[in-house]
Parts: sequence; structure tokens; C-alpha cells
Amino acid sequence: SDNSTKMLALSTVAMNRLVVPYGKRANLTLSDGTVIWLNSGTQLDFPSEFVDNTREIFVNGEVFIEVKKDLNMPFIVHAGDINVTVTGTSFNLSAYLDDNMKSVVLVNGKVQVETKNNYKTDLLPNEKIEINNNSIKKEIVEISEYISWKDGLLELYSTPMSEILKKIGRYYNVQFEKSELITLNNETFTGKLFLSNSLDSVMTSISTLSSTEYLRDGNNIYIIKKEMPMK
Repeated sequence: SDNSTKMLALSTVAMNRLVVPYGKRANLTLSDGTVIWLNSGTQLDFPSEFVDNTREIFVNGEVFIEVKKDLNMPFIVHAGDINVTVTGTSFNLSAYLDDNMKSVVLVNGKVQVETKNNYKTDLLPNEKIEINNNSIKKEIVEISEYISWKDGLLELYSTPMSEILKKIGRYYNVQFEKSELITLNNETFTGKLFLSNSLDSVMTSISTLSSTEYLRDGNNIYIIKKEMPMK
């Protein structure tokens, strides 16, 4: 089910891998008390116990992490070509391998982000760093837009429809196709979109926002131009 709790019996010396498929979400408490929420399509590699001078995990996907504070044992997240180092804080990391754009958004505390090109920067609360190939952008953001997914909703702040559909596609494990007559980036949207168990309910809201209609065929959803009523 979507709401179940399991205790995992793990070898004391092993690295473990948790894979969350598209359409599902999970959360995990590590041996040190750090709590990790994993979004759809995320892979997490983590040790059964942290035994060295650092706590290190590996992420492919999107996670929200509340790190248990330990000044003597920094917590390091490896996500492709970026590393995030903290001692005790909460932040959101989005770093899917199939997405050129990676981002870190800090909720509280302080983190250091390092890229493969040895670029280093510290983030303070409400700051976001966005890395897209060799482009790096740092700005102050509304953090709820980036962490609301773990609570089953999307908070939108001038968000293009194409970005909304990308997130919905991962959340519900569906693919979107659209007519060439429809452009989805011409308008942006602000508000809250509740990610209910009913995909049709969500798509009805999307259709209303974008003045389109949709057709479902298995895991494929086709966005089509809304037909105007006959006069």
C-alpha cells in the first residue's frame, strides 16, 4: 500500500540500496537518526551504520533530508557531480540523472555545495543553488515550493505548465504527450495543487488551469486542445 511501515534488518557492514519506483514515495530513518523522504524515481545508497569520521550517502533523484546534528561527524550527500556537506540541518536535493538541472534548497542550518569543477558555496536558509551543466545560479526562494511534495501537494509560484507536468509525471508514473498546437510554457501558474490518490482529479485541475483536455491510455496521457462548445 502507499501507507506502510517496515523495519529493515540490515548487515552491519553493508551498503544498502533503496529504490523508490515512479508513482511511489517513501521515507527512511538512518542509523544516526537522520530522516530522509524520497520522491518518486529516487535511488538511495546508504550504509547500515556510520563507522568512519563522516556520514556519507549517495542519491539519484529527489530527497528531503533532516540531518541529525553531529559536529564531529559531517554528513555528506553525493549526487552525481555535486556534493552537499552538512553537520545538522534540513534541505531538499533534486538530482535526477536524466535531468540536466540539479538544485539544493536549504530550509534551516547551513550547507556547503561543491561541484565537479571545484566550485564551492555555502547556503543559508531560504537560499537555492541551481546547477545546469556549467551554469550556476544562486537565489533566495520560497522554500515551500520545493519541499511540499513530501506532504502530498505542489505549491506553485509562477511555475510553467511543462514543469508542473514533469513533476506530476514522476509522482504518478505517467508520460505526457501534447498536440503540436499547444504550447505549455506561455503561461505560469501560482497556487496549490493537491496530489490526491485520484489522478483524474489532478488532471481535471490541470485541464482547467491550461484550458485543455486530456485523454488517458494506460500510463500515457495526451494533452489536447479544448473543443469550444457549439453556438
